[in-house]
Amino acid sequence: MSGQWHLPKVEGLAPSPRGGHACVAVGTKVVVFGGSDRAPLTFDDLWVLETAHDQFEWTRISPSISPGCQIAARSGATLTLIRDKIYMFGGQEPVSETRFGDLKCLDTNTWEWSNVETRGGPPPARHSHCAGCLADQCLLVYGGSGHQGTLSDVWLFNVDQGSWSRPSVSGQHPAGREMHSGVMVDDTTMLVYGGRSSDGRILCDAAVLDAKQMKWTATEFTPFQRCAHVSIALSASDDQAGTSSSGHAVLIYGGYSGEAVEGDILKIDSKTLEIEIVRRGPRESDKPGSVPQTRFAHAGACIPWPGSISQKQALLVVGGVNPADDLNDVAVWIPA
Repeated sequence: MSGQWHLPKVEGLAPSPRGGHACVAVGTKVVVFGGSDRAPLTFDDLWVLETAHDQFEWTRISPSISPGCQIAARSGATLTLIRDKIYMFGGQEPVSETRFGDLKCLDTNTWEWSNVETRGGPPPARHSHCAGCLADQCLLVYGGSGHQGTLSDVWLFNVDQGSWSRPSVSGQHPAGREMHSGVMVDDTTMLVYGGRSSDGRILCDAAVLDAKQMKWTATEFTPFQRCAHVSIALSASDDQAGTSSSGHAVLIYGGYSGEAVEGDILKIDSKTLEIEIVRRGPRESDKPGSVPQTRFAHAGACIPWPGSISQKQALLVVGGVNPADDLNDVAVWIPA
């Protein structure tokens, strides 16, 4: 797989620089919520970045709030699109270290936040977890940082039944972790990569959760330690990876390796778990302003490129932090 970076000109007032924000793609729009800067100031703002036809524009959304609903400022939450609604779970307020276990719903047609009434015992509060949409019906949550440390649990929220459940999961369980990535490679399979363990180690393993069987089916250790990175799965028709199996290509960008803040693009095959570096960066040979700065705690989403659902996809990156700067830029990796 090859590709190139694209640093688009973005119209409109941009969100302030930050890390730990959450984002999710809704067609050609990318919805961004929250995060915090190094002050630290924690945010509760909601933004939409339109990406259609390479015409990028930020819009700040002033959402309505249903009666009784409160949206606390937070970082380390997740946003997950299920049908036409976005579900926000978890997060933390960094100064007080308050962890959230609430579940909120954002209607993408009306931009209204509301509480989600739930049955069943809810998951422990957490941040820096991962979440995905399971079979267009459930929110799938794995791991994160709870009050008692890093977590290794799996939870489901069924949006039709309004109920939380903690399934029994078989197979070789990966170590508990926070600041990992988790991406759905098909309707019922999540690939988890990296993160930080309870003893502070930066992890380098990839693990596959088959939610149809509720089984961890594969684990593979790689040469690349990463936490606070992002990952996306390319759809089969858009997979330009040249993989030797029928696996999807999962792209991984940025993060912290334990030694440095990274700017590499990695690609992992979801079936074989073989991994490779697609592009190192930034490189000395790169022209100034042609590639994004290294970063961690950024947000990422898979967007259609150049704006048509039927055409190929790209990795969109928003903001993040590095030792020198809090960032609010936008970068797009376009697989060739």
